[in-house]
Amino acid sequence: MKWLIARILLIINSIFAFFLLMSYLASVIRPGVLWIFAFIGMAYPFLLAANWLFILFWVFFRKWFFIISMVCVIAGWNVMGRYVQVRFGRQTVEDPGASFKLLTYNVRLFNYYQWNTDDEVQNKIMGFIHLEMPDIVCFQEFISIPGTASDMANLKKQLEYLPYVHVHYTNIIPGWINFGMATFSKYPIVDQGEIDFEETLNGTIFSDILFAGDTIRIYNSHLQSVRFRREYNNLLDSLIFHYNEKQLAEIKDISIRMKQAFIQRARQADILAADAGSSPHPVIICGDFNDTPASYIYHKISKDRKDAFVEAGSGFGTTYRGLFPPMRIDYILFNRIFKTFHFRIEKVDWSDHYPVVTEFTFLQTADSTNQHFPR
Repeated sequence: MKWLIARILLIINSIFAFFLLMSYLASVIRPGVLWIFAFIGMAYPFLLAANWLFILFWVFFRKWFFIISMVCVIAGWNVMGRYVQVRFGRQTVEDPGASFKLLTYNVRLFNYYQWNTDDEVQNKIMGFIHLEMPDIVCFQEFISIPGTASDMANLKKQLEYLPYVHVHYTNIIPGWINFGMATFSKYPIVDQGEIDFEETLNGTIFSDILFAGDTIRIYNSHLQSVRFRREYNNLLDSLIFHYNEKQLAEIKDISIRMKQAFIQRARQADILAADAGSSPHPVIICGDFNDTPASYIYHKISKDRKDAFVEAGSGFGTTYRGLFPPMRIDYILFNRIFKTFHFRIEKVDWSDHYPVVTEFTFLQTADSTNQHFPR
């Protein structure tokens, strides 16, 4: 009987190990070619956890079978580092010289639709920013509402210590609401531009900012959202399904929406990566990518760039606290000419995302007139 149970567990272990290996392919296979790998990649944290449990289980019972999962985990060791980092003690930086602090935050419309029962969300977010005093703030799902305390003039007044502003609305309903992205800067914005993605409310803006005598380009990006309907909330929050006809139809619709979003995000990532690759200035790309570190999107945009969480973060990199289980979908990526330190993810509950904060300095002086700087 024990022999039979061991064989069944070994088969289950082998299945989880196989899918863990398959999840590594999600980063290199475009969803438009084989979209199923995007779903497997999203499941990476659960597949990793299952394989670690099997490793511990087999080691406890002194079985060599632990090697199956161990080999698969080691094969994707660098992927695991994008989800969790272990550092001891506070990171110290000796005389960083000229440095600036950057904050990126999907503010979920400042709680315009009252997802959060707290009526002071916008004021608390602004208070948090004044407490942190970042030099550059990148908002996604930013809104301004004409004729209210949330109109653009009042928002600028609340952040008047950041006088240079680049706002781009991807959706405008005259007299009611303006929706898009905004970058606020302590330093002059000398040039700016937008990348509008077709048939979507998502987009990307870039702001060329003059800092310490050099020009740096900040991309503020919000890639394709899934946009679930509200009636899916209870379904996604529940761990128990009765699998009636209505629920099966909803699960199917969710899957279709996710598949379409995977494909759209991949196209957007290709466009963003190409634009950033042709920048005449050192680049920092930040924002809500709406996808995980095991995805094609992350792989495409982070290629030849560093990840602030990997370089200076600690603990689990969770940035999203919404309907799905917590995951990392907000990023700060940068050219190798920069050095990052004091990276933090602030666990505040004013949005379905957490604000991400880090500080930057130059590893070497950037020459804004030279396009061949280290990427």
